[in-house]
Order: sequence, then structure tokens, then C-alpha cells
Amino acid sequence: MANIRQIYDWRAPTRIGVSYDKLLAAIGTNEFGATVRDSVLSMTAGARRVYLFEATSRESTTLQYSFCEPEVADLFPTYTRWYQRHDPIGDAFDATPHHSDVALQRVQPSDIATPSFRRTFFDDAGIVERISVIQRGQDAWRGINIARHASDGPFSDVEIGSLIGLACLVLPMLPLNRRSKAAARVLTLAEVEQRFGDRCARLTQRERQVCARAASGMSVEATAVDLCIAKTSVLTYRQRAYQRLGVTSPFGLCALVTQ
Repeated sequence: MANIRQIYDWRAPTRIGVSYDKLLAAIGTNEFGATVRDSVLSMTAGARRVYLFEATSRESTTLQYSFCEPEVADLFPTYTRWYQRHDPIGDAFDATPHHSDVALQRVQPSDIATPSFRRTFFDDAGIVERISVIQRGQDAWRGINIARHASDGPFSDVEIGSLIGLACLVLPMLPLNRRSKAAARVLTLAEVEQRFGDRCARLTQRERQVCARAASGMSVEATAVDLCIAKTSVLTYRQRAYQRLGVTSPFGLCALVTQ
């Protein structure tokens, strides 16, 4: 059975200063996961795999970042379908039932009860140990998995202490990273049209289309070409929408769908 222990005291690694600044700067960007990976590598003798995830149950996990062999990434659907429910990580969820609980789990291949799971994700790849630090958030668990190859050997106690400290700094950032990335995503025109429809059910389809293009910065002329209508029609639809939405400019339209 995998070893699990509660974490009550932890210390930030002495070398975390620069890495922590980089982590803060990377929140909400595509570089966040890679920055965590680089921090892991800087304080250990090596890591073959690094995963960042959030979970609402044993079988409902959202992966935020993965660093692993390409052939392992190809097996993610297989893991989700067949092996996730057998993964000992679920025991770490059970060990952290309350908000702010933190636990460390150390998994060796012999701890995997399902032979095909062990062979596919541990033995064939030469993985000798996987550690997980799990933190219970307000409505979900947050976690980091780090796996070690046989060529690097198991994690030392010093490395474990450093990784616990890193994890306790990183894991609270995961929800903020997720929300920031979602907020930064560029909406499609169809999504903007839908937002206008949600704002005002009285808008016609054409009015929603015109508003979406105006809010996205498209000129009257470009909107007319895109929708295959006359410029005067664009102006008419826009003016009607202004009255119904209580705005007077494209900037006002933009504010309505970005709040």
C-alpha cells in the first residue's frame, strides 16, 4: 500500500526566491506549468514526469499541465477510462477531507495492485517512484505528481522536503491560473453573439451579429462585407441594438460582454 502522511509543517525551499517570482509572473499564461517543472528540476536530481491537476472526485480530474514521455501522453485516454479508478492517488484524496488539508503520497511500482496499470505506467517506463502532494481546496483537490526514473533513483528526504515546500506554494495558484487563462481566452464571434443574446433576449439574430462584430473592433464596412448586407443596414441594426442595450458606442458594447 502506498505511503501517505499528513503535512502539518512545511518550509519554502531556500532556493525558491527567483523561481517564486517567475511562478507569480507566469500565472494565467501557457508558461505556468513549464515554470513549475523547471522549479522541480532545479531542486531535485531529476524528474521524468510532472503533472498539475485539480479533482472533484477520484474519477473526475482536470489536468492543467503535463510533462512526460510522448508515448505516455498518448495513453492519457486509456488511463482515464481504465486505470484512474485504480490509481492510489484516490487514497490521498481520502486523507485530505477538509479545506487546507495537505498530504504527501509516495508510490512505488509494488504499490500498484492492477498488473496492467503497473506495467504500462511504471515498469515498462522504468519509473521507480511517484510522489504526489495533495491539497484540499474549498471545492476541489489540487495536486502535483512527480515521477522518477530508475536512472535517478528514489527521491531523497531532502528532495521530498523541498518538493513539499514548492507544492504548498504552487497548489493554491492552480485555481487562479485556470481562471486567469479562461479570462484571457479570446472569444469567438459566435460566443460574443451568444453573450449579447443572454444580455438581451429582444435582440434579433442580425442585431446580435452586428453587435458582436462591433464589439470585436470590426468596422461598419468590414461588417457589411462579412454579413453580405449593406452598410446602411449595419448602421440600422447597430442603432436598434444600442437603444435596446442602453449603450451609445462600440466601447459600450464591448463592456457588456467582457464584464
